[in-house]
Amino acid sequence: MKKIITIMFALLIAMTAFSQEQELSKKEKKKLEKELKKEQEAKDAEMKAQVIAVMVEYQRFVLEADRLRDSKGNQVNVSANINFIASDSITGVIQIGSNSYVGMNGVGGITAEGAISNYKFTYIEKSKSYNVTYNLRSTIGNYDIQMTVFSDGRADATVSSTWPGRLNYSGYVVPPMQSRVYKGNSL
Repeated sequence: MKKIITIMFALLIAMTAFSQEQELSKKEKKKLEKELKKEQEAKDAEMKAQVIAVMVEYQRFVLEADRLRDSKGNQVNVSANINFIASDSITGVIQIGSNSYVGMNGVGGITAEGAISNYKFTYIEKSKSYNVTYNLRSTIGNYDIQMTVFSDGRADATVSSTWPGRLNYSGYVVPPMQSRVYKGNSL
């Protein structure tokens, strides 16, 4: 009987020691959580890059601009839901608007809608970005769009036309179904 109690006591001590070794310290838990978060962020970034690639390849995207800059370098923060460049494979829209004024398009600016031609894109491995160029032919003019789309969704676009000057849009590219833009009346 003494032997059994001694063996059970030894097992209890061994199990207690083993369970203490299995517990992670706060430092180790924090490190593990940080690694898991980093892995999840990498997976999310890879997924976003794949979505960007599909949008660029199939010409279906909306650049929701939160900043506009003219050819002289003047920059202004704008509302992304009324300042955008959209492409829907064969048609496109360029719009500028203002929350303060009512313009010809109903949102304080101009909306140009028309057919897309000469759509080309190239992938730049070094910067993990796409260079996109195309022409938009609308009833109010022809526009050349040059866009750089990064794998994280950021984008910069330059719109130029036969008129002097150019306008730069900066913001994020989103799929048309997730876009929250409001298109004014086309001229």
